[in-house]
Amino acid sequence: MSVDSFHEAHEWIMSGPYNEIGYLYSGYITTNWMLAHVLVYERTWRNTISDPQFLVYTNYDYTPEGILYKVWVTPVSTVGVQEVRPEES
Repeated sequence: MSVDSFHEAHEWIMSGPYNEIGYLYSGYITTNWMLAHVLVYERTWRNTISDPQFLVYTNYDYTPEGILYKVWVTPVSTVGVQEVRPEES
């Protein structure tokens, strides 16, 4: 996917990957840095304006074809949370 502006990147990410990451897929890989940037920004912004749903992670790999940008998430509810049960009487 080739985009020429942040507006195009935002439209592309919000029409698909933003809504799918964490639900249908755990991550997103792209060669376009703008797509990765917009996805990380939107996921992080969502965590700051409401209760966080996902922890957001990023990484990149150098390949002969170029740089692969990776964005993935894990649900907050399963990361380091222990179930608390009421004590039995």
